[in-house]
Formats: sequence, C-alpha cells, structure tokens
Amino acid sequence: MNISELSKHSGLTTPTIRYYEQIKLLPKAKRKANGYREYSEDDLKQLFLIQQAQQVGFSLTEIKAFLPSNAANWNHDTLISILESKIKDIEKLEQKLATSKQNLKMMIFAINNKPDEITCAENAKRLLNLYYENDKN
Repeated sequence: MNISELSKHSGLTTPTIRYYEQIKLLPKAKRKANGYREYSEDDLKQLFLIQQAQQVGFSLTEIKAFLPSNAANWNHDTLISILESKIKDIEKLEQKLATSKQNLKMMIFAINNKPDEITCAENAKRLLNLYYENDKN
C-alpha cells in the first residue's frame, strides 16, 4: 500500500508516518519504480502498536527504546520490566486523578452549601483555607 492508503488505514497523517520512518520507529519503506513509498501490512501493525503505546502514556523515545526493528528481537525481560513500570505510572496517575475528583466534589458541595451568614468572598476564602490545610496533611 502507498502512504496515502497507510494513512487512511492507520488514522495517522502522512507527515506523521514519514516522521516515524525518519526517527526509525517505522522501518524505511521500500520504493516502487515510480519512487512512491510501499508499505506492508506489518508496517500498519507497527503503527497500531505505536498508537496503542502512546495512548497508555509512552513517549516516542520510550517506544523507540523498547520497540525493535522486528518482533524476533524483543528482549522478554526488558519488555516486561518496561510495561510493569508503565503500569505503576498509570496507577499513580489514577490515584492522583481520584484525589482530584474527590477534591472537586468536595468543593462543589462546599460552594452549594455556603452558610447563609457569610458572603461569597468569605466562602471563597474559607474554601481556600480548607483546601490548603487538606493539601498539607
């Protein structure tokens, strides 16, 4: 398939595909007699793997470090270690997001349940103090 077809099937732009080829995330494409790049089904699979890795938080540099030029060259132990490390990173992020979500819910509750005897400005100050104290603990 040519680069336009690969772009259509992968959902990536042609400049992105060329860039991945340039930084050696994607093997250098064979050239047809007319000079057009020719890509294989394996190239498409490689692009999907790159996209999946990016979706879980791997940078292109990290992907390049563990993605060999062909699957036969994968180092099992290194790959497992990298993937387990990324899982830990995701779990830390999930915990931070859960804490942030809880803080936002508490803030909404506190705003909606402002004591009648204080002004909005006083309530804002009260909320800032509350979250400052919670963050320190």
